Amino acid sequence: MIIIGINDNHDASACLIKDGVIVDLIQEERLRRKKNLGSFPRESLQYILKKNNINPKDIDQVCVANIKLAHMNFWNVASDFKTSDWYKLQEKFHYEKIFHKKKVKIKDVFPNYKPKIKLSYSLKGIPFISSDDATKKNHEDIVERRIKTICNFLKVDKKKITFYDHHNCHAFYGFYSSPNSHRGKLTAVVTADGGGDGLYNSVSYFKKGKFKSISRSRNNWIAKIYESVTLILGMNPFRHCYKVMGLAPYSDTKKYGHISKFFQSCMKVKGVDFLLSKKMTDQFFFFKENLRQYRFDNIAGGLQDFVEKILSKWFYNISKKFNTNFFVFSGGVAHNVKANKFLSEQKFIKKLWIPPGPGDESLSVGAIYCYLYDKLGYRKCLKYIKPIQNAYLGMSITKEDLSNFTTNSLVKKNFKNINDKNFKNSAKLLKNGEILFVCMGRQEFGPRSLGHRSIICDPSNVGLVKKINSTIKMRDFWMPFTPSILDTYEKKYLKKNSKLNINYMTSCVDPTELGKKFLKAAMHPSDFTVRPQIVRHKDSNLYYKLIREFSKISGVGAVLNTSLNMHEFPVVAKPLDIVNELIKKNSDINFNILIDNQLFVKKNYRSR
Repeated sequence: MIIIGINDNHDASACLIKDGVIVDLIQEERLRRKKNLGSFPRESLQYILKKNNINPKDIDQVCVANIKLAHMNFWNVASDFKTSDWYKLQEKFHYEKIFHKKKVKIKDVFPNYKPKIKLSYSLKGIPFISSDDATKKNHEDIVERRIKTICNFLKVDKKKITFYDHHNCHAFYGFYSSPNSHRGKLTAVVTADGGGDGLYNSVSYFKKGKFKSISRSRNNWIAKIYESVTLILGMNPFRHCYKVMGLAPYSDTKKYGHISKFFQSCMKVKGVDFLLSKKMTDQFFFFKENLRQYRFDNIAGGLQDFVEKILSKWFYNISKKFNTNFFVFSGGVAHNVKANKFLSEQKFIKKLWIPPGPGDESLSVGAIYCYLYDKLGYRKCLKYIKPIQNAYLGMSITKEDLSNFTTNSLVKKNFKNINDKNFKNSAKLLKNGEILFVCMGRQEFGPRSLGHRSIICDPSNVGLVKKINSTIKMRDFWMPFTPSILDTYEKKYLKKNSKLNINYMTSCVDPTELGKKFLKAAMHPSDFTVRPQIVRHKDSNLYYKLIREFSKISGVGAVLNTSLNMHEFPVVAKPLDIVNELIKKNSDINFNILIDNQLFVKKNYRSR
């Protein structure tokens, strides 16, 4: 079977699964160069169809995530809104509605709003309104627009199009992507996020030939509270929650303990659901008022402590109800790598699987898995759907891509091209304290760069952190970098945690003393945790060989790894993106570039 999966909400993506295997999984933002881009993933689908030579008659089914799309998401505000816009939304819209009972319209607050990039869905006839103001007819119009666009583009009959529930897509992606350790076991599948199809979480399980949903709730405000606090701290609530998580370890229990207790008083676990305090008037102004006397770092510490404790209690209750210690965690909250570490340390959990890209970017895969479950059933799906082997599911670098880069005038002006088949020259650059942009093989899926679109350097050289932050990434000073570690060095550098799969940077772990020595630039400066990627030859032979060459001359079996992009830009897809978004924006070229095995050394480089 050839099945197309589509997520046309924010973080839009398209997926092709053939005979149970993910052939391609593309995020629209990478092609359109607009972070968190929503709408119909036209260019991703074009790439998939062309690459695989797929004709309309070849397509057996089109599976679409989200039964309903919020009108504001249809208008792409998640990608476009700045921090000031989110503040304006709270103060001019929500505040007036909640506290003054005014009938405010989104269009009145943002009268001149237009998407900053042309969307693949026509907005004609689709009003710019809030979910509260949307009528049944408004939602039906969006569904009709979605179906018509898909039919026209893919040239398929609408009978081949099926829509699937948001949280079911998260759950099915999480479970059927899981390794064999979870398959056949009674596994609790937990989803939590900022909302989808009217819900904030779900709890279900897979056992004895069936999927059973136990709880679906609007009471889980974990993501909404985290987003609100992120905005209160002056950061974009849609894309900067991870910054609050990174800030949290700079505080300590003595300073944030009472703040954590305040959060805990607002929301409690009740069985496998949640109970919200009646004193909370809303999801923003209540917290803004009650936190105004506290320091920013202590607020972050208290919030993170609250999230870890409430998730632990919730998972414990789920474990007791199902009598299981196998868990799958998916949805936006599963991006919280420190909470994932905390969960993995609980005695009642034996295995915890967090899939690569657990947020909405993977809904296109989950929609296909929902369809296959309906068509084949639980047991056949276990055999038919193959576990994810690696996250390198995106675009490859073509000869044309390399030629476009090599012949670019800025590249020719600033770099010298060297064939580096065995990566010996690249390894030498790393050993000499140089920064290397790596663009090789198929692009990794999800928000974590896993060596195929990465900026790397010596993880033991702390001085390089400031250099990358101040001149390339423009990151906040408190945010840590991460290590890519050869599998042969895993036990040397990391303390054992057999409950987690740490191939995809989906959880933090503790380093050994040797790890602290050699990974000191790639760990959190305050709590000394790392968010590692274990690199195996079978998954990425080129990246593995590069790090191995570096280890031979340095004795360090890892590299510092951060995503290959400028702050607020999507991760680079093609080599020419490096020119347009990194070389052009850096007057002082202090990096070298590796495209597959073609090394581009800056011309002012002097070997030491």
